[in-house]
Amino acid sequence: MKVNYREIVQDVIMEHKNSPIDIFGIGAATGEYQYLSSLEESYIRTIRDIDNLWEKRSANRSILEIGSFLGIVSISLKKIGYNVNALDIPEFYQSPSLRSLYEKNDVPFTGLNLKKYELPYETNSFDAVIICEVMEHLNFNPLPVLKEINRILKKDGYIYIGMPNQSHIINRIKLLLGKSIHNPIDDFLKQLDKNRNMVVGIHWREYTLTESIQMIEEMGFQRTKSYYFAGERDTNIIMALIRTLLYIIPSFRPYQVLVGKKVHIATHNFWFTEASS
Repeated sequence: MKVNYREIVQDVIMEHKNSPIDIFGIGAATGEYQYLSSLEESYIRTIRDIDNLWEKRSANRSILEIGSFLGIVSISLKKIGYNVNALDIPEFYQSPSLRSLYEKNDVPFTGLNLKKYELPYETNSFDAVIICEVMEHLNFNPLPVLKEINRILKKDGYIYIGMPNQSHIINRIKLLLGKSIHNPIDDFLKQLDKNRNMVVGIHWREYTLTESIQMIEEMGFQRTKSYYFAGERDTNIIMALIRTLLYIIPSFRPYQVLVGKKVHIATHNFWFTEASS
């Protein structure tokens, strides 16, 4: 059965306009809706990619989304017919309205700080794990997280990573001009302000696609697909032309996607200390 991914995503996003979440109760519901709308193309891409991992769709396929945030991907995949679990930081999980949204859509939702390095799921539990717009926000070594994802995936299960591309042309231009490619220092202040929702808004470390591939290969995965993409669609013809020219070289595009298949169990014996973790 052919699926209209755009229609499903738009319906799920619209639910946030009709029934605002406002995670931290600071009057940010409008901003949340605008943020989700700006990522519509990314959500559609993710759901389409996941739905095409296998030849046939099956309700028996279990998917975990790490960094599920306001639930667009998880809920959309649930509507398509997958068995979906969602996970995000405890600060988001504490929101009654967000928990209610997941419960309403029959998506089990868990709160966990990935820095604990232990995912609350059984070994060989999932057919796929989605981790989009997460890796760049981790202010600690990500390899143990990838090892845990390997553990909870079934044999031949997939890891699906979507995140910014560090080699984006804008970053290259900034470096040529002697400017930083990282968050401004003002964002450090915003992250520690309880009246803002910047708790996980900082990109502590972005990666090139080559680095991303190396990380998953070290953790027992084999790359099956990878590509760069540009993100939102341009309605302005001139801007669309400019972006086309800027992104004519794929690695100049701002985002990357990497899909890996679990080919063996990650066996690294990591040494955790106060300094390394």
